[in-house]
Amino acid sequence: MLKHGMSVAQAAKYLQVEQSTLYIALQKGQIPDLRRNGRTVVSEGALLDYRARTQTLL
Repeated sequence: MLKHGMSVAQAAKYLQVEQSTLYIALQKGQIPDLRRNGRTVVSEGALLDYRARTQTLL
């Protein structure tokens, strides 16, 4: 069975942010999400896009 996304908890760990920060980004539409079996699922590609858009240059 292929994995098509990750939970919000996994996504927060992946981005190294708090879950509340990720939920805010999801609510604002900054990260697209899907509903699977009543759970919010986020794709790795969406997280990579979000990280690229929000990364600050030094």
